[in-house]
Amino acid sequence: MPMRMCIYLVLLLLAVQTKGQDKTDFAVYADTGAWEAGVIAYEHFFDYKGLTHERIYSEDVNTSDLSAQYRGILFPGGWAYNYKLPITTTGLESIRKLVREGGAYIGMCAGAYFACDSIYWEEDGKLDYPLDLFSGIAIGALDRIAPWDDYAMTQVDMNPLHPINRFHPSFESVMYFGGPYFVPRPGTVMDTIATWNDYYDQPAVVGVSYGKGRVLLSGPHPEIEEDDVRDGTEFGTELADNGSDWPWLWSAVDWVLQDSISSPVVISVARPATPAERIELLPPYPNPFIGASSIRFRLPAEAFVRISVHDLLGRELAVLLESSRAPGLHTLILDGEKLTPGMYFCRLSSSGSHHYRLLKLSR
Repeated sequence: MPMRMCIYLVLLLLAVQTKGQDKTDFAVYADTGAWEAGVIAYEHFFDYKGLTHERIYSEDVNTSDLSAQYRGILFPGGWAYNYKLPITTTGLESIRKLVREGGAYIGMCAGAYFACDSIYWEEDGKLDYPLDLFSGIAIGALDRIAPWDDYAMTQVDMNPLHPINRFHPSFESVMYFGGPYFVPRPGTVMDTIATWNDYYDQPAVVGVSYGKGRVLLSGPHPEIEEDDVRDGTEFGTELADNGSDWPWLWSAVDWVLQDSISSPVVISVARPATPAERIELLPPYPNPFIGASSIRFRLPAEAFVRISVHDLLGRELAVLLESSRAPGLHTLILDGEKLTPGMYFCRLSSSGSHHYRLLKLSR
């Protein structure tokens, strides 16, 4: 075989072997609507994790084959409405193609709203969104945590069964700034990665598959280091953080890229309390119910307990208990006679903690 032909075949083989290895890890959307502090914080986080990244704009989305250039795309916090305005049908399909062919989509707050097929936003009500990576609804803002456009620290509780969370504590203290909770459409498979501790245990961080790729949607902002400027921004530095969220975010990015899940540090995880050591609000029975439902709770020690019933707007409708109770299992009866059919929350408050259960009254 001629030497020239051998060289050609070797170069061709090398090109095949390295196909895809020259992709930039993440495109970071930074056009109108993108929150600059969130963009900067993610750029610093990607540097920390050793991932390549570059900013892109609506023109890039609308005219480029994103799947040929990037392993994933990030839409940061900001204003979801301003995301959808300049991105054309061709641009939306380019994003979908990237994910469908095995890529990653990370949506933070506004980026999470943008990925859903529709959203409920305060007085605006239901709004349709066109990207449709998640067949479901994003509902916000969560005024119970912080009314828009204020922000605050809050707690999210980690699902111990999800692989992202295996290296990490059972909860994270994280910044809230207008993010949603998520409701999947019937038949949609959604992994709940974390729930809002201060908003009825509703999904705060979720993951879904889209074609061969993955989608990570987050209501809170783990990219912001509230009491540390290593994120490159001073936003939120007046807030008290209980440790960095970046180790958790490190594992979450591994998951959405379909890399081996790792953690930058070895984190000691405290032994979780057993049922005998914690307050529990058990599932109501029956639920859904007609007429009445049993509300059961368990106390590890004598404690003052308040149990109330609320509608979905958080308005208190009834108080079932407000007194001290001995340790052990207790049962109350919720009489639905004076309630209209629909969805309600039962709330147990005791010793500074709050626990919630969803109920449905049928007729």
